Amino acid sequence: MLMKCVDQASINVGTRVLVRCDLDVPVKNSRIVETFRLDSSLKTLNYISSRGGTPIIAGHLDRPGGKYSADLSTAQLKNYFDTNLKGQYELLENLRFDVREEENDPAYSKELAQKAEVYVNESFATCHRKSASIIGVTKLLPSYAGFQLVKEVESLKKILTSPARPLLAIIGGAKIESKKPVIEKFAQIADGVLVGGRLALEEFMTIDKVHCPVDYVDNKDIGPKTLVGWEQMILNARTIVWAGPVGLFEDDRYSMGTRKVGEMVAAAVELGCFALAGGGDTVTALNKFGLFGKFSFVSTGGSAMLDFLVSGTLPGIEVL
Repeated sequence: MLMKCVDQASINVGTRVLVRCDLDVPVKNSRIVETFRLDSSLKTLNYISSRGGTPIIAGHLDRPGGKYSADLSTAQLKNYFDTNLKGQYELLENLRFDVREEENDPAYSKELAQKAEVYVNESFATCHRKSASIIGVTKLLPSYAGFQLVKEVESLKKILTSPARPLLAIIGGAKIESKKPVIEKFAQIADGVLVGGRLALEEFMTIDKVHCPVDYVDNKDIGPKTLVGWEQMILNARTIVWAGPVGLFEDDRYSMGTRKVGEMVAAAVELGCFALAGGGDTVTALNKFGLFGKFSFVSTGGSAMLDFLVSGTLPGIEVL
């Protein structure tokens, strides 16, 4: 998949670069709760500054439906960028305050493109959306992928094309509509699929290679017998992709399954396994249990990661 990286762009002193970042982070009382997605954009933003360019940071917070909301204003992120960026920058207001963003309106794409001479996509988590800032702008400006976006694609392609085996998928969470295609895909290409969370209660989980829990804790977490049965499969794996917690980990009464699975995957990494995790809830769980740094790669994408694993590409990547 040939994408031009930002380091191939012509960026000089005074060049204005529109950077589509993933700004959709949890904010409570104007304080950022978790900065992983913001952190992932810093290498690209600071590279642009190091070349003398000015990054114009664009993105969205949540789903305001085309209406202004102070609680979803990107102004709340300014202190973060003031602290972490080395040069001058501009931060645009929440793109989704304008309904034309999600409609991929050509007029809105033009308004965004007029702010810069170069466009960089550093928002893998939004690449499955056909929005003006993801699709439309690329028709109007020289367009490139950010460093993190390139790394995301390379890591996920590795899973799909040349994984070390055994390849194991761990799929959890509650969103059946987004997870079912992934389970079906990995049942075809992986050596095993472990299914937890609410997904495991669905009757369609009778697919070959799919391993569902054999015991539960109040139907909100996988039980100890399941963990014993899964342990050797995880430790023997040489490639693991994990999307979605296997229980209601936010509640300490039902957090054991997700924590234990995370610890097993971390142990597999120490044995030489390449382990990739992704999705907002998965990232939150890894942080909660102190496991974030013990995985080989953590994707910024949730739905985007799942869509990529099913189809091998995304609309926002195709236009690059």
